[in-house]
Amino acid sequence: MQMSLSIQMGALVLALITANARLAAAAPTQAGGKPNIVWIFTDDHGYQAIGAYGGRLKNENLTPNIDSIARDGVVFERAYVGNSICSPSRATLLTGKHSHMNGKFDNRGAFNHDQPQFQKILRESGYQTAMIGKIHLDGAMQGFDYWEVLPGQGRYINPQFITAAGRTEYPGHSTDIVTDRALNWLESGMDASKPFMLMVHYKAPHRNWLPAERIMKEFRKRTFPEPDNLFDDYTGRGTAARGQDMTIETTMTMRSDLKVTEGSERAAYLAEHKPVGKDLIRWKYQAYMQDYLGCVAGVDENIGRILSYLKESGLDKNTVVMYASDQGFYLGEHGWFDKRFMYEESFRTPLVARWPGVIKPGTRNRDLVQNIDFAETFLDIAGAPIPADMQGRSLLPLLKGETPGDWRKSLYYHYYEYPAEHSVRRHEGVFNGRHKLIRFYGVNVPDGEEWELFDLESDPSEMKSVYADPEQAGTVKALKVELERLKKHYAVPPEDGGLEIRQGNQRRGNSAALGTLKFTFKRGAVPNNQAPYLSGRGLELSAEFTYNGHDGVLVAQGGASEGYSLWLKGGIPQWSVNRSDLGVTIAGRDKLLPGKHTLSVTHGKDGVAALKLNGEEIARGSVGGGFGVQPNDSLSVGVDSGSPVAEYGRANNYPDVIEQVRIEMKP
Repeated sequence: MQMSLSIQMGALVLALITANARLAAAAPTQAGGKPNIVWIFTDDHGYQAIGAYGGRLKNENLTPNIDSIARDGVVFERAYVGNSICSPSRATLLTGKHSHMNGKFDNRGAFNHDQPQFQKILRESGYQTAMIGKIHLDGAMQGFDYWEVLPGQGRYINPQFITAAGRTEYPGHSTDIVTDRALNWLESGMDASKPFMLMVHYKAPHRNWLPAERIMKEFRKRTFPEPDNLFDDYTGRGTAARGQDMTIETTMTMRSDLKVTEGSERAAYLAEHKPVGKDLIRWKYQAYMQDYLGCVAGVDENIGRILSYLKESGLDKNTVVMYASDQGFYLGEHGWFDKRFMYEESFRTPLVARWPGVIKPGTRNRDLVQNIDFAETFLDIAGAPIPADMQGRSLLPLLKGETPGDWRKSLYYHYYEYPAEHSVRRHEGVFNGRHKLIRFYGVNVPDGEEWELFDLESDPSEMKSVYADPEQAGTVKALKVELERLKKHYAVPPEDGGLEIRQGNQRRGNSAALGTLKFTFKRGAVPNNQAPYLSGRGLELSAEFTYNGHDGVLVAQGGASEGYSLWLKGGIPQWSVNRSDLGVTIAGRDKLLPGKHTLSVTHGKDGVAALKLNGEEIARGSVGGGFGVQPNDSLSVGVDSGSPVAEYGRANNYPDVIEQVRIEMKP
């Protein structure tokens, strides 16, 4: 008993000594000098799901820790993005430039890591830098002393992380693990003699909205208020609003999005009550909110862990904490989920910050700010030089409560990814804080151009365009002049600046109509802008090859979170599919005989897949549905060159002859 007590006392003394040593080492950064920066970033977190922003969910107590940052600091009530889609937003975060300048127009294709980025300048200015979590940009990160990122979209459960040293898989929920890894770096990875920039990027609450089990159990019991326009019929708007494919009613999937699986409580409810029409939409909305908001609650819980660590270590006194999302998100408004549009719920993003002694607690700022401003803000806070070709402005004066006299009066927006998942037409626009002018253009837009104008003062939900109203002629004229001024100011090239050509090979006529597309590929990696477009389409694939007893990948597209692979394991054909973190494999029974073969698969939009060998069906089964989004990883023949779709072991590279791969996409 006494020995046990002595051991416990010894351990306590050792812990106190260690803690004091850590605090003492941290003193140079937390007691003075340049401030530390903790940047917390989520994926698809709508501002309307944060208590500090008010709205219909303000009383649901979803985000007490994010709200505490707002209460102790500033809420930016008019923060926006320049292109409401994940990868381009993150490229803008790093570069301080719009998509047409940093080269990341959409979620497909590579990102040029060699270009200037703020973290590279911070390192040159004496900061240590770390990136942990989701970045959604292919390739090795640059400018970070330490980086540990999710591949592509990443997995919610048991996520893999990529570092400069390789891949590691951690058991658990990604939101918890991102926090674990961030705290691990703060505790044992950083150099306490230097100021630091720590970027903590969560996957949540991205589709398919999978909360941790402990949170899911609570949120599955809750009911949330509906938006007033849940049943919007898009009267008063144009082709783009009517032609999108992002409704809760028809686009949201039962199995992947809403977790209606055999034997589940949700499946039992639907079987018993059989809701239809608006009742079914209401049920789907509640299921969506339970999972989405459960993910938000999980993020907030983990932000609380970070804030507690900063306080307990004393680092909070000289640390700027900022929270934002890569864009907004529809939470049933207009009957939608997802983002992309310049309409408010998508265009607008949350941004809150606290900085003891600098930001006045309880501040609410209404200046127009945009994600092109983030990189410049980090550099300005650190006292580092801001490159002249960055296109935003530092928010540091606004953080101090001082709005420069020449602060911007309007914002530029440009969305490029069409044809693509959710079928949101390409558009650009200008917003002056009250009026929003949007120009939809290109294919599948009447006459190639269609305009909308909204007055957010009289129509905050953007239910009716007043572009054709004669009384708005003066406003339209002035905003068109301002749009052209902004395009000149930001050096926007004509239309897409060659983007149509850049994407044209990928779709091969797809811009005119989503018809049948045929592709032929040889061995090797295929540029992402030339790979087949999967989202919402059926697939027929065939591979002609020689089998000499070796296993390996014949063809793969996508990766660990979304994609497919046709491969051989023990000489037996395998069709492996990942859809929103759900992995399924359909396999033949018999080992191949040596010689030439044609292996083919038909994968319908309904999720039924059939595997054929030399024209004879050898396997059939369901993989749960079609592909919901275009994979971030590209296509490769003879190898899976991205994040692995399946557990290949040594069977990744296929060493024998592959004559060709044919892929036919069905509408």
